[in-house]
Amino acid sequence: MLLVAACGSDKTTAEPTPPPPPPLAEEVQATEQITFSPNRVTIVRGGTVTFDFGSLAHNVYFDGAPVGAPANITGQNSNVSKTLTFDSVGTFVYDCHIHPGMKGTVIVVDPAAKTVR
Repeated sequence: MLLVAACGSDKTTAEPTPPPPPPLAEEVQATEQITFSPNRVTIVRGGTVTFDFGSLAHNVYFDGAPVGAPANITGQNSNVSKTLTFDSVGTFVYDCHIHPGMKGTVIVVDPAAKTVR
């Protein structure tokens, strides 16, 4: 048998694999160290973020009521979890009114978008 190899180039350029889409749900811990952890999450539109409040009381406010932000989590919340749904694309900065300087960000992207900014 004679084995014949084709001469020439079979250079195919593979497209890079796109990153996985952002999740539909994320969880944020409001910690005793007075931080939100993680302090930045990305979800798809229609997704949820669950805020887990430990033994130290916290709250979540979207100051200035940005268009599309869910309702604030008011009061002094401890030993409880509360889930917010984000129906609008955008960047939503929140803070704890009990602890000045305690901030976090939720980035909501269109599930049909090819890239995340």
